[in-house]
Amino acid sequence: MADKFARVFGSFLRRIIDMGDGTWSERVVAEPPAALLSGTSKQRLRVDVGQTGFFEKREFETYREFPTATTGTYILRVVSPVNFILQGLSLEVEEGSARLATFLGGTPTGTFSETLPYASANTMTETPPAYAPRIVVTAIPTGGSLTGGSAIRVTRLKTAGNSNFASSVGSTPDLVVGRAPGTYYLTLQLTAAIGVLKLRFEERP
Repeated sequence: MADKFARVFGSFLRRIIDMGDGTWSERVVAEPPAALLSGTSKQRLRVDVGQTGFFEKREFETYREFPTATTGTYILRVVSPVNFILQGLSLEVEEGSARLATFLGGTPTGTFSETLPYASANTMTETPPAYAPRIVVTAIPTGGSLTGGSAIRVTRLKTAGNSNFASSVGSTPDLVVGRAPGTYYLTLQLTAAIGVLKLRFEERP
């Protein structure tokens, strides 16, 4: 009789859990969807290195190189109609010195005649299709100025003056910040500087 009971009700009873308060509940064993698994044997959960925005192709990067010694003020304007995350802001100098300041708002003088490249960080052919960027990055090559605005961040770099032990210096703050829609300015004050400025954004429409 006990064997018959076990055959009939055993599998059912194994799915019942004592909740500890006088009630019972059915055990539910969930399996992950096939799309979340990798491999064909000994499958494991797929864990991609990257953000959702990266795979949705909403991450972009831009840069400005100063290949020869440059002295003057370079002003970069970032106009964003959407929220965005500044994922990276780096300045590398191999000669001379540079001061980089970020402002929210302000009144610039000069002509924004230069449009910086704004390239997707993900050009893989897998879905979804490419996202149309909304942030526009332009610049006044040199000779402009900016008055007013709210300073957000300042970075200074200076290489060694003695050529016998000169070396490149760089600043890549490990600080991810979220910004509201608006107009932002970066003023880069250069003194006989050779280097490169790099930025990376994630748009959050």
